[in-house]
Amino acid sequence: PVPEFAAVFCREVQPSNTPLLQALARYIREQKQLDVQLDAFRLEQLPPHLLMNFRILDEHGRQLGMSRKFSQLHSELSSRVAPVAVAEVKEEQGKETTSQRYTSWSFGEFIDTHSVKRAGQTVVLFNALADKEDAVVVQAFDTRDAAQAAHQGGLRRLFMLLLKEQVKYLQKNLPDAQRLGMLFMIPNAPFTGTQQELQQQILETTFDRCCLSEPLPTNEAEFIARGKEAKSRLLLVAQEIARLVATILTEYQALQKALQQIKANVQVTQDICAQLEWLLNKRFIATTPFERLQHLPRYLKAINKRIDKLRANPSRDTQCMSQMQPLLQALQKLRQAQQGKADSRVDDFAWMLQELRVSLFAQELKTPVIVSVKRLEKMLAGIRS
Repeated sequence: PVPEFAAVFCREVQPSNTPLLQALARYIREQKQLDVQLDAFRLEQLPPHLLMNFRILDEHGRQLGMSRKFSQLHSELSSRVAPVAVAEVKEEQGKETTSQRYTSWSFGEFIDTHSVKRAGQTVVLFNALADKEDAVVVQAFDTRDAAQAAHQGGLRRLFMLLLKEQVKYLQKNLPDAQRLGMLFMIPNAPFTGTQQELQQQILETTFDRCCLSEPLPTNEAEFIARGKEAKSRLLLVAQEIARLVATILTEYQALQKALQQIKANVQVTQDICAQLEWLLNKRFIATTPFERLQHLPRYLKAINKRIDKLRANPSRDTQCMSQMQPLLQALQKLRQAQQGKADSRVDDFAWMLQELRVSLFAQELKTPVIVSVKRLEKMLAGIRS
């Protein structure tokens, strides 16, 4: 029963920096041997009082804003506070600290927050290792999300410097590298790039999977131990990712031929091209979470099946598209409201739209979660509330 299971989870799983849904999904997998997708959780159905309510005060105690959407408050107010606070912490830490470059874990224990006093108030800033390609630096950010995003890249770079011999080996021994490189250079594809860029993305994803599992290392001993543990796995994981990328690119190549046959149907062609630009952006291998990346071949197969069915029954495609259109427009407005800032709920909504496309246009391919227009409308309402 859910209440009893939830009570045991709260008792046994200690609070950490791992997002609640990820921790819950992992616990369910450990206890019940069930893989639960994060999309299966319906946060929009929670009553509002279970969501944190934030009040932003100035140095005189006057309220500047209040909302249950922290991202909205941050978007509206951060430009008035964050740049000054970040500048102050850099000044306090000293120019040498913030500009010092590290090629190994020689900076002691990593502390993820730093506090400064500003107008009598304590301002908490978030530290990260930032990637500088041939080294990393310790840098302060005004939000945890921004720091975590930077820290992932910086920590990955430090592991790649630690395991540089393995990096060189992987660069020379990726399976079917020449064919992969040719597929990656398909003209006019949204991802088109060089073989070196493809190789770099596969390496990044490999190191993310082998080295960046939670909890992340916070001292040199943990860092070295994680590197030793990952060393023997790198080649197998890189081969797995390369095979998946080959499948994705092969599906895309087949899809390009099918698209040529429906060029006359401008509306459908534009919709599919917009979908492909989102799924297969310039750095889709490195930036798409691996659990999502595994579904890309199915999404591309679904587009192919949609094209096949379009020839036989164009009116059905029009009907399905009429159900999709309001949700696609809503997603576009959500992204505009984000103003470039990350919101995991909007990302989840966008991925659920991909599952809805499979459900509507290629139902025979099936979806890992139950999806419908009604469910997505509820999800949308939760994001907007």
